Amino acid sequence: MIPMFQPEDIAPHLDIAALLPAAKDAFRALSDGSAQAPVYVLHPNDMADIHVKSACLPDCPIFTVKMAGWSQVLVDRGEPASSGLIVVFDSITCKPIAILQDNHLISDYRTAAAGALVADLLAPRDVASALVVGTGMQARLQVEALLLSRRVPQIAVWGRDPQKTAQLRDDLAKIHPRTEFSLAGDLADAVPLADVILTATAAKDPVVDASWLRPGQHITSVGSDDATKCEIDPQAMAQAKVFVDARTSGEAFGSPRRAIAQGIIATSDLTEIGTCLTQGIAREPEDITLACLSGLGIQDLTAVRHLWQKLQPAAQLDLTGKAVT
Repeated sequence: MIPMFQPEDIAPHLDIAALLPAAKDAFRALSDGSAQAPVYVLHPNDMADIHVKSACLPDCPIFTVKMAGWSQVLVDRGEPASSGLIVVFDSITCKPIAILQDNHLISDYRTAAAGALVADLLAPRDVASALVVGTGMQARLQVEALLLSRRVPQIAVWGRDPQKTAQLRDDLAKIHPRTEFSLAGDLADAVPLADVILTATAAKDPVVDASWLRPGQHITSVGSDDATKCEIDPQAMAQAKVFVDARTSGEAFGSPRRAIAQGIIATSDLTEIGTCLTQGIAREPEDITLACLSGLGIQDLTAVRHLWQKLQPAAQLDLTGKAVT
């Protein structure tokens, strides 16, 4: 029988800082061309999507296929909106060796690790204030990711639902007592005040207008994971240095896709994060940097490779799925 791991088996092993090396491995593999990471997004109805993301790497003993769903219906019910699982396969035999029914936990944390890496690479060294747009799990985790590399005295929280926004503010204040958390009012007023802006929404139309941005800011947009989403005004792409998981994902998903379709920027204007890791980046104080993270299957694979070393003893399997004797 193929071993199955539930969220409670996986959650104790998830840590943003610990997944940073896995994030770096993924971005480098995307940029050097060694990763195979196809993605397909299905929309079973107009209030839901499911992402099918797979990946393999040369000489990696496992490969992964993920199915991750999100539903507005669940949001409206007050239930967790995300679900899904990752199947782990043996790279030699292609046989499945484990099912990780993580309900999107691994995706959440590997995305947060990507955000932490991006913040370290691109955010100003001195951050006086930040703004998080969104109230879900990823909004919470991206704040934690930012605080791994930057001391931020003040962070404002904005969301469409006042109750959820206040709850996130209160939760973050308890976890991060060294930072003062407040509720943002009008976004048009809040955005120019922030040195770093974190957007984590499912918005299909921009929530951040290009005219609100000012020189020196950094924006991380994690709501860039399918062709229908567009958190950031495409016109902002003309003002900013734009960074993506891969140029192919930038062409296909999120605000970069819309900006390219409108002729505001070209694909060649996108810089892959893996390129920054291998070649470095010079950030001028007046630069606006914008990282649009779509999330690709290779990030799931490198995260699972890291976690599998911790999970496999419970299943009495080695890294390739063979029984441990």
